[in-house]
Parts: sequence; structure tokens; C-alpha cells
Amino acid sequence: MPTYKVIAAEVSLVSVGDNEFLPKLLNPLRRKIHQVSAEETYDTKICSHGLKNKRITPSIPP
Repeated sequence: MPTYKVIAAEVSLVSVGDNEFLPKLLNPLRRKIHQVSAEETYDTKICSHGLKNKRITPSIPP
């Protein structure tokens, strides 16, 4: 049963796009993440690659 808990967060500078930071948020996590839900700004090659490497299913509208 999914829990829908926030397990990572980061505050970044205005000059850093949220989508650039997603892979960096996933790297230190030790627990298995099955799915990530995000808004369309995360529909990028950087995010797709980071999620694919961790075998995480994205739920991001195009």
C-alpha cells in the first residue's frame, strides 16, 4: 500500500531549475522508491535519465 510521504526536499537558488535537482535528491536515498509524481517541469531528459537509473516509475504529465 503506497504511503505518499515526502522523503526528500531541497531549497535551491532561483537560478537553479527544479528539474536539474531531482537526480541529486534521489542519489543519497537508501530506501526503494517505486514511483515519483511531479509536475510537467520535471518532464526532461535529466529527470528521465535519473529516474531510469534508479528504476523508478515516473508519473509526470507531458
